[in-house]
Amino acid sequence: MNKNYLILLPLVFVGIISLLFVWNLNSEKKEPLIVSDIPYFNMTDLNGKKIDQSIFKEDEYKLINVWATWCINCKLEHGFLMSLKNQNFKIIGLNYKDNLEKANKWLTQFGNPFSNNILDQKGELGFELGVAGAPETYLVNKQNKILYKHIGIMDEKIWNKNFLPLIND
Repeated sequence: MNKNYLILLPLVFVGIISLLFVWNLNSEKKEPLIVSDIPYFNMTDLNGKKIDQSIFKEDEYKLINVWATWCINCKLEHGFLMSLKNQNFKIIGLNYKDNLEKANKWLTQFGNPFSNNILDQKGELGFELGVAGAPETYLVNKQNKILYKHIGIMDEKIWNKNFLPLIND
């Protein structure tokens, strides 16, 4: 009789390991809070005007949104960014490794949710920020510190769950 239990022991062990694996895959992982300075930059905007970190005024929350015309997911989040603009939330665009003409055409066609739009054709500022790709959205607090980074599409669910609690805290 003891031999029968010994045969089942590896099956039970594999079952427990499998359950732990599936549970870990399905558990929600919260992205860590980061607090860092906005890197120094001296670039141009999409209209060719000089632009630097002075666009980040204190005493207001704002977003930095990394976008590009080649980014399909950027198009998917664009409508939500327009709704944030309509709620008077300041969004600074970082046009990442993109074509200037295509970027301006995009904003004319789909609307411009950005109060400023930094042209980063070589990805230099993106590198300083730690951009992995587009879209990415950074929350900048009232002291002009980057407080939070979201990789992927920004939508109402992400906004309400991850951004608003930090803003309302």
